[in-house]
Amino acid sequence: MLLKPNKTIVEVALRDLILSDYAKKNNVNTCALTQSEVRDIILGAEITPPSQQWQQIAEIEKQAKEASQLTAVTTKTTNVHGDDLIVTTTSPYEQTAFGSKTDWRVLATNLYLRVNHICVNSEDIKET
Repeated sequence: MLLKPNKTIVEVALRDLILSDYAKKNNVNTCALTQSEVRDIILGAEITPPSQQWQQIAEIEKQAKEASQLTAVTTKTTNVHGDDLIVTTTSPYEQTAFGSKTDWRVLATNLYLRVNHICVNSEDIKET
């Protein structure tokens, strides 16, 4: 069976050619590549082979593990009901103070101002 070349056949063949060339140069199976890696390879972005990426990730994790020696911090607080809460945390993320990005009190106090400007089409509304 002969296939007449059209836009989709040429595109698929070119993609396969580029991926097979990359796989051959970097000793990688094309099935092991993610969609984002395939896109970057086809568009010509410089990406490191997966084996080098794994090695870099391992080095970063090793450095992070060495740098963050676990220090347990125990905090004792009292909630609104008078109950004592004792919490022990080991990660720096858990030891940071909580801060909300939005102040709900300001939003609640200005709510009536925002509600005054709501317009509703009254054609679809029935009295019942």
